[in-house]
Amino acid sequence: MTRRPEIFARMGSKFAKAFGNVDAVFTIAGVVSPKAVRGILRVWRDVELMEEVDQAVEGTTHLLAVAATDVPGLESKRDTVVIDGVTYPIINVSDDARAMLKLSLSGDI
Repeated sequence: MTRRPEIFARMGSKFAKAFGNVDAVFTIAGVVSPKAVRGILRVWRDVELMEEVDQAVEGTTHLLAVAATDVPGLESKRDTVVIDGVTYPIINVSDDARAMLKLSLSGDI
């Protein structure tokens, strides 16, 4: 992973504060974080036609963006996040060394 430039490290929490729509509590390496982290949750649905069976298939994607500096040590497939009292596994962490981490969540939100 590339080192995060200082300007991006400072921007992440400001983005989350300005545009955040959820408060999330993370469990990282088995340790529950003592405070909630503001995040930006996006949910979208895609419908595609499966030509083999001539049937529409619907898929839902859940993406949570959080400031990278708020969740040090976060890993996919090991850690979880609680949103509105429900725990979701983190199935992927995308880090391009900018301000925010993009987390793909498993489950129906």
